[in-house]
Amino acid sequence: MLANRILENSLLIRECRRTLISLQGEIKKITDQLKNGNLNPGIGNKSIGGGIIESRTRGGGRVYWKIREGQIEILGISGKNNQQKVINEVLKHFGGE
Repeated sequence: MLANRILENSLLIRECRRTLISLQGEIKKITDQLKNGNLNPGIGNKSIGGGIIESRTRGGGRVYWKIREGQIEILGISGKNNQQKVINEVLKHFGGE
């Protein structure tokens, strides 16, 4: 089971919507893999700090997530073009948990 925490932050909601316009299929592949227990989805993971992981696709999709209390939480979604903006906001909003 995945928990979607993107809805807690208006900037993350806006950037998620922009990303899903062009990368919805790729993002779905990563989230489906996470849902099925694969903690290394896509083409690999990278820690961005605060226990938060970035999973990437070949086409540029990124999903930011962490495990808290045994549950995977989706914290943000981006493409290459808005990646740094989303990382900064994810770390600001969720990095201290």
